[in-house]
Amino acid sequence: MRTVYEERVAEARAIEGHVIGGRDTCVPVPKFGDVCRVLWPDKTAAHIAAIGQRDERTAKRWLSGEYEPPASVLAAIINKMFER
Repeated sequence: MRTVYEERVAEARAIEGHVIGGRDTCVPVPKFGDVCRVLWPDKTAAHIAAIGQRDERTAKRWLSGEYEPPASVLAAIINKMFER
């Protein structure tokens, strides 16, 4: 019979080499949320969600820096910054 420790070691060896997806964050634009809040002070997440054609929860994650916003959203932000 194996002890509890030996079973855990055997389990660890069995799963070795398997890739388990994590929740790493990528923040290429650290000021993204700040810029968006200046451009749209009211309902910022709703505006970004409409631009990116996603739900508001996803836009909140973009604003917090948890996830990277798509390039189309970044392009829309840049256009908004330089419009007259």
